[in-house]
Amino acid sequence: MQSKTHISVKDLSIWYNGQQALNNITIDIPDKKITAIIGPSGCGKTTLLKSFNRLIELREGIKIQGEVLVDGENIYGPDVEVMDLRKKMGYLSQRPQVLPMSIYENIVYGPRLFGIKNKKELDIIVEKYLKEAHLWDEVKNRLHNSASGLSIGQQQRLCLARGLAVEPEAILGDEPTSALDPISSNRIEEQFLELKNRYTIVLVTHSLSQAKRIADHVVFLYLGNLVEHGPADVIFKNPKYMKTQSYINGKVIEEPDIDKTLDLKGTVLSGNFVKIKLALEELEAGKVLKIIIDDNPEKSGILNFIEFDGHKVLEIKRLNTKDWEVIARKQERDYFV
Repeated sequence: MQSKTHISVKDLSIWYNGQQALNNITIDIPDKKITAIIGPSGCGKTTLLKSFNRLIELREGIKIQGEVLVDGENIYGPDVEVMDLRKKMGYLSQRPQVLPMSIYENIVYGPRLFGIKNKKELDIIVEKYLKEAHLWDEVKNRLHNSASGLSIGQQQRLCLARGLAVEPEAILGDEPTSALDPISSNRIEEQFLELKNRYTIVLVTHSLSQAKRIADHVVFLYLGNLVEHGPADVIFKNPKYMKTQSYINGKVIEEPDIDKTLDLKGTVLSGNFVKIKLALEELEAGKVLKIIIDDNPEKSGILNFIEFDGHKVLEIKRLNTKDWEVIARKQERDYFV
C-alpha cells in the first residue's frame, strides 16, 4: 500500500550568495514514516531539511525557487504564517539547544507562546511529553532545576519533548544523535521508531548504519542533486545508480568519463529511441553515452528502453525545470540467431 504524501518538494533550487546548493529537487516525503536524507558532507542535506520549515531563510544571501508543499499548501506562498509553519514542523538540531531556564519552563515555553496559560493544563503537558521523550522518571523530582544541568543526551530528549509539546505534524532532525554517546543515541532512535506512528519524521544523517536501522524511506543527495530516492530496503539492498552504489559501499564517488554526447532537446520523442539505439551501437562496450533531453526520462520510457536494450543507466540528473541528463554505459551483449 502506497503511503500518503505529507511533504512534497517540486523543482526546488536554493542558492547561497549566488552559489547553488540544491538543483531542481522534486521528491515526496511520506506521511508517518521515517525518511533519512543521506549523502556526503556539503551535498545539500541540511539545506533541504531546513527548507521544510523555512529556517533556511535565516541565512543571508538566500535565493529560493520552486515549491515545498505541506498538506498541499506551498509554504513559500505569500500568505503563509511562518510561526504557524514552524509549529507544524518540530526541529532538532545537531547539538541540543536548551533554553536558559528550568526543565519545566523549557517544555511550557511553546504552549504558552500559543496561548495556553492554565497551570494545571501546563503541568499535564510537561508530564505527558517528558514521558513521551522517556525523560520523566529521570527529571520529575527536579523540574525547576536548570535544563543546562542535564547531560547532553538528556538535553536532546528535553528538546524533543519541547518540540512535541506544541503538537507538531512532523519532526525534522539535523543529525540529532551525532553529538550523543551510543546509549543516548539508541534511546533517541527508539523514540523515533515509536513516534513515527503519529508523526512524519525526516532525519539528516551521516550514519548509514543508523539509516539502515530506522529509515523507511531514503533520499540520496550528491553535490546538490537528487541521485536516488525510494524505500529504504530497495535503496540499501539494490540501489539503481552508480553513485548510490559507491556511497553505500563506502567507495569514492567518481564522475564517469563521457565518450559521446547526444543532445535530443526539441526533438520528437518517438524518434529519440532510434537515435539513442544508434548512438549506443556506435560505441564500444564499456563506453559511456550522455543524453540530454527535455522529457522526463522515467516517464517517457527512455530509461526502460535503454535497459531493455541491454545497457546500463548509470545516472539521471535534473539540469533545470525542463531538461534532464541521462548517463548510460554500453554493455556487452550476447546475440542469438
